[in-house]
Amino acid sequence: MTRTKTLALVFYLGAALAGAAVGAAADRFTTRSPSEPPDARAMRSRFFDQLHLTSAQHDSATVLWDERDRKLRAIADRYKSALDPMRAEQDSVFAEYRLRLSQLLTPEQKATYDQMRREREKAQRPEKKH
Repeated sequence: MTRTKTLALVFYLGAALAGAAVGAAADRFTTRSPSEPPDARAMRSRFFDQLHLTSAQHDSATVLWDERDRKLRAIADRYKSALDPMRAEQDSVFAEYRLRLSQLLTPEQKATYDQMRREREKAQRPEKKH
């Protein structure tokens, strides 16, 4: 693959990841309480239910969905090292945003904001299985 194509693919993947993050955040704030963790199976089920899939369609769509997820994970694994610098820059932008936003808030608002962040971070952490 040429360097230009590789860079284009890395940019595309970065944009897709950023879009997914924004979409997940929007979904979290619009369809669930902050303490309710995201549930991929429930999202898939809602999606399929909205389409009114038959049982056979549901089974086939599940296979397609799983295959898509496997392929996307493989791509992400392949380009992870290329995306790490971008993630570091994104983290820096988010940290600056959080700092500047918290400077705008009253002490009461800041306490609420901090609690919201803790709940969101807790919901995003994978559950440890014992």
